[in-house]
Amino acid sequence: MKFKFGVLALAISSVLFTGCADDGDDGAVGPAGPAGQDGQDGVNGEDLTAVAKLIRIATVPLGAEITGIYKTDNGELFFNVQHPDDALPAPENNAAVGVWNGVDFDNFDPRTQDLPVPAADSAEAQTVQVFAGEYQALGRAEDTFGGALAFGLGAIVTADESAKIKQSQDPDFNAFIPANADGSQGYLFTAFEDRPGAMSRLMVSKADNGTWNVDAALNVDFSSVAGTMINCFGTVSPWGTPLTSEENYEAENAANWNNPAYSDGYPNYTDVQNIQTYLGGTFPNPYDYGYIVEITQPTEAAPVPVKQFTLGRVAHENVVIMPDQKTVYITDDGTDKGFYKFVATTAGDLTAGTLYAAKLMQDATSDVSKAGFDISWIALGSSNNTQIEGWINEYDGIDETDYVADSTSYITDAEITDWAENGTGDDRYAFLETLKAAKAKGATTEFRKMEGININYDGVASGTVPYMYVAMSAVERGMADSEGDIQLQENRCGAVYRFGLDSSYNAIRMEPVVVGGQYDSSAVNRCATDSISNPDNLVVLDDGKVIIGEDTGNHVNNMMWVYNPEGK
Repeated sequence: MKFKFGVLALAISSVLFTGCADDGDDGAVGPAGPAGQDGQDGVNGEDLTAVAKLIRIATVPLGAEITGIYKTDNGELFFNVQHPDDALPAPENNAAVGVWNGVDFDNFDPRTQDLPVPAADSAEAQTVQVFAGEYQALGRAEDTFGGALAFGLGAIVTADESAKIKQSQDPDFNAFIPANADGSQGYLFTAFEDRPGAMSRLMVSKADNGTWNVDAALNVDFSSVAGTMINCFGTVSPWGTPLTSEENYEAENAANWNNPAYSDGYPNYTDVQNIQTYLGGTFPNPYDYGYIVEITQPTEAAPVPVKQFTLGRVAHENVVIMPDQKTVYITDDGTDKGFYKFVATTAGDLTAGTLYAAKLMQDATSDVSKAGFDISWIALGSSNNTQIEGWINEYDGIDETDYVADSTSYITDAEITDWAENGTGDDRYAFLETLKAAKAKGATTEFRKMEGININYDGVASGTVPYMYVAMSAVERGMADSEGDIQLQENRCGAVYRFGLDSSYNAIRMEPVVVGGQYDSSAVNRCATDSISNPDNLVVLDDGKVIIGEDTGNHVNNMMWVYNPEGK
């Protein structure tokens, strides 16, 4: 470095040649310079927590089943605690109709951690456990709501409401019908899965603190449709009416309906007598039971039930209506059952149309986790409610005195075979003996406990959530043998399947997405607790995730799960 002559050069020179002289005093500190500019913020780190495929979010008390899962447009979730263990301490020993407060299921975090499985002997095993928020029982079996329900919630009463036939601990389907624009008030319909069936309607409102109040209560009057039988799961139609399902397991066993010695059925002869009591002494006609019941005028003082005979007579578990408001899918609970589709003549009107049964073709594997099925549809018959009701009425007036062993007082198998093979007679067989008609026509009738079926309505309409889902409680018996259209390896813990739909909402493909884990008959939880066991209720969320509720004896405590299609 070179220096110019002057003051700076002299100063340097003096420093260089001062030798060992003492340093001088420090000079005064100069004024501070301007502050430097802040640096740019760092980039937030990425959350690398794995997104799970299946998350356990709730458990219910010992002996109880999860039923009535229903999500509102505001992300709130209603669900019930069905038939808890009688030995539980009160009030947990009574069934509950309830709501899950404090969680927005329209914004469910996919990185939520599994709720722990309660120890069988713990306090947690005796109550509802949830991963966040809290469960609120809106009512329990026998609650009268200040006298609004004279015999209590879940009471099965005579058609004239003068006497109690029995007390049910089996609340099932819930439907919330909003009564104002923001959904803070509404009507909660709850079906009771008993013999006879029943349905309550609670007027509920949401308080400022996020809990719910019950403001009024009544029971739906089914006397105009001869009562109901085993009211199971359901959905709400696109036009806002609850659809409850009559799960008549004996739909294909009319031969034993008037058999006084028939004690093993569901319903059995005692149950038939209970319906007779409901009707005031008239012996019931078997063809009056086993249908989808639409609750019309749901917000009026007296809701009006309509049995939609056109959707067939089976052990209905559930129905779901597609966005065209014409195509309906129908599941049939039990062993060696069918899967059905109904196409209405007019959109928004279920009273007339054509009923179909599914025919499956399995992929070339028996692995439950891999095997899918192509689906075609076999037409069973076309009719309307008025015509079908006329056919039903032809079997009125038959009772126990007409029963003959090894015979039937009702439609015979020979009649059904003749109709299917030779076109003899009318289409009554398709609608009154639907399972037998489907089998005679060559449809697949091997399903084992086909349970809840559901879609996200807006997602299917827009194509953003393009699948329909169904719960298969167990893959066994007719589904796990070496005969017929379905030949899978047995899985006692069940599976959830999804269906691909074409542009006309026709289901053309069925594939497994969640399969139950290892089964161990000697374990406390016979189905592994890291996966589903005997799935039942399904709800499809707005973002495509699926809520799954269990109906199982293979988990000590039944569980609720969220399935994430994007999970690993």
